[in-house]
Amino acid sequence: MTTASVATTVPEVPPQAANSYRFSLFNAVNFQITLGAPMVLYAKALGGSATTIGIVASLAPLMTVLQLPTAYFIPKIGYKGFVLSGWSIRTVLLFGLALLPLLTFLSPTVQIELMLTCLFLFNVVRGVSTGAWLPWLTALVPEKARSGFLRFDQLHMQCGGFLAIAISTIVLWSGAEPWQFALLFSISAFAGTLSLHFVRRIPDIEVGEQVRSSGHPVPWLQILKYRPFAKLLVFNVVYNWVVGGLAAFVIAFLEGRAGYTAGQVLAVSMASAVGAFASVPFFGLVLERTGSKPILRLAMTLYLWGIIFWVLVTSGIVPAHYLLVGFNYLVLGVAGGLFSIANTRIAMDTMPEMGRNHFFSLFTVFASLSLGLAPIFWGVFLDALGKNEFAIGFFQVNRFSLYFVLLAFLGVVTFFLAQPLVEKKGKPFDTAIRDVVILARLKLYGRFFNR
Repeated sequence: MTTASVATTVPEVPPQAANSYRFSLFNAVNFQITLGAPMVLYAKALGGSATTIGIVASLAPLMTVLQLPTAYFIPKIGYKGFVLSGWSIRTVLLFGLALLPLLTFLSPTVQIELMLTCLFLFNVVRGVSTGAWLPWLTALVPEKARSGFLRFDQLHMQCGGFLAIAISTIVLWSGAEPWQFALLFSISAFAGTLSLHFVRRIPDIEVGEQVRSSGHPVPWLQILKYRPFAKLLVFNVVYNWVVGGLAAFVIAFLEGRAGYTAGQVLAVSMASAVGAFASVPFFGLVLERTGSKPILRLAMTLYLWGIIFWVLVTSGIVPAHYLLVGFNYLVLGVAGGLFSIANTRIAMDTMPEMGRNHFFSLFTVFASLSLGLAPIFWGVFLDALGKNEFAIGFFQVNRFSLYFVLLAFLGVVTFFLAQPLVEKKGKPFDTAIRDVVILARLKLYGRFFNR
């Protein structure tokens, strides 16, 4: 069997999608710094409480709610124009954010307020503009090519995330001084500028008449009654209460109670990006054969294992050793990568063409509200518990151990909510893995015999 004959079994991804991949890479560098661990560490350096950290983690998903009112304008402006305008404004805001750490003459309280203001404005623009992104990609990429497209898109995104964490680790390794955060946020701003360059090169898609009709008054209640959509919505809302703020509060624990420095926190968290990057290529191929549900259940199983690890660490049963923590980050990274690609694919398959903008907007709004409210709730919860703690045998009961116990319970609930999701039938999981391994060997033999 030749390489060419093997390749014909894989759906073809549109060639113009390459610009989307490059956009995803630089955009990931941008938002992983601005909205990720470095910003949480900056808030901690300014003396921010758990509630402040929760607000930092919540702003991005909460402002995504703005996609709902803006869905009306997408057909009038067009997908590309809508995304370009928002990304241009937010890139300008990033350069302003890069100057903030240098304003050392201001008190930490004022700096925290300015940081939250900058992040609020950044995420308002981001929330408005991203409403056109998924509908644009769904219209650009044919249905049979979506699995391949999402696999490569996730690879570039995870690569960008790894670069962001690697750069952040290098910059903050020797300390957490204001100039170091300013340098890091400047790198984020330049990455945002590069992402804007590549989004300009993605071909626009004319908004068809069926999609344009979604600009008229929409029966939101009827959309919510569409059963496949409602099941997916409930699953994502509960899942977001598991992961909402998880990364931020792990950082708060490691730097606050486990004694990690900022550079050490970023170094061990790099394993998460490695796990996501390594898992997407293989499981992306499995996804094409099994469908999304088996991959979602696998992702939730890994999340549950990772959260139980933090229950054991925060309760004092397992030490917060670098190797153990790094391996757990690796597991959580694999889980996050699998969930992202499988959840996006099942969402694309679930949304009908008629009113697609509004289905995506309503889905994003509910998911984002849960993802945004969760870290604020957990932050207030952790601050309310304070430093009160006691022991039950070997188990140390404190605010962090209670937090992770509750997350483990929600993780179990989410696992079972994946079962009733509606999607096209695929092969059994073990059969799909066998086929992928065989296909990989055939490709290798094809390259060897056709030299």
